[in-house]
Amino acid sequence: MDFLGLLRKYPNNRPLSDQEIEHKLTQKIRLNIFPRYQLSVVEMNSTYLESVDKWFGWKGFLTLLAVAIFSIFGGLLGGNLLLDVISYLVSSDAMDDDTKFYLWNDIGMLVVLALPPTILSIWLLKKDSFAFTHYPMRFNRLTRIVHVFRPDGTILSVPWDEIFFTLGHMPFWDDWEVQGHILESDQATVKETFALSYIGSMNKNDRKNIGTEPSPDDYVRAHWEFIRRYMEEGPHAVLDQVQFCMPVNRHHETVRGGFERAFANIAGGNVFICCVMFPFLVVLGICRIFAMRTSKIPEWPAEVQSTSTIHANDPFAIYGAPNGDRVPLFPEAARSAGIEFRRSV
Repeated sequence: MDFLGLLRKYPNNRPLSDQEIEHKLTQKIRLNIFPRYQLSVVEMNSTYLESVDKWFGWKGFLTLLAVAIFSIFGGLLGGNLLLDVISYLVSSDAMDDDTKFYLWNDIGMLVVLALPPTILSIWLLKKDSFAFTHYPMRFNRLTRIVHVFRPDGTILSVPWDEIFFTLGHMPFWDDWEVQGHILESDQATVKETFALSYIGSMNKNDRKNIGTEPSPDDYVRAHWEFIRRYMEEGPHAVLDQVQFCMPVNRHHETVRGGFERAFANIAGGNVFICCVMFPFLVVLGICRIFAMRTSKIPEWPAEVQSTSTIHANDPFAIYGAPNGDRVPLFPEAARSAGIEFRRSV
């Protein structure tokens, strides 16, 4: 769970660090690891792969945090403030000057104390709700252009081969992600940064032997390899990996889909973790529904759509059904090519 890039921008207009240079990932080098899509795919075909953003899995968390801050601080202080105001309006005629002074002083202090958490909660809420349902990335393998939907609604379009990909470390959670840096003409200064969909931990051995082949537990580089193989080898190289497509580009996420995605964050966890996290994830799911339903579905501009034509009868063209199952866009073509689609249970 990391919101760098959404709550605050990635640090840019700076030189590449030694760590970033050491951890560089090269588009043409195939890693000996099983590629993992990590529930990131929105749709895929022979023209492009569309992925959700890295914050998608925890959509609703900032809404939950905003409500908690407002309830604990803003609500508590606001309630006391309201009581003081009512007391003044009802009893001001019977108050002496000292009592009025202390009451107004109390009201002023409550306003000063309540205002910051209230502003903070509104700011957090607007970062999650009343925004966009997700911030897609489109990897067009025909034009070899990557399109990134920024949080402010603008589009970053940059050639795949010109992006400096590297492993980025988030010290607060000790998590890692694959970051794409857009460099200045000097090829040493970072101009802009975006991240791939998956954030996760890396074991000590993988961190230590970063220049060697990753272990099967290195899901961070496994997700990179999923994107890399699609762009360099085509959809046939990764199609069997994708069992679900996030159904968010044509309509809003369903209630069931929202809860399933929230609980997917602890998939594979032990029984204790699941029991502890269950109440939290139920509340998160409720907040996720609110955040999704109050947010807009992002739309690519015409110039991006014009280069994203899906060829008729593309057997690799898939998108998400409302329940998340991957669905062939051209079923007959998929059957003729011998491509099978398993339904979720």
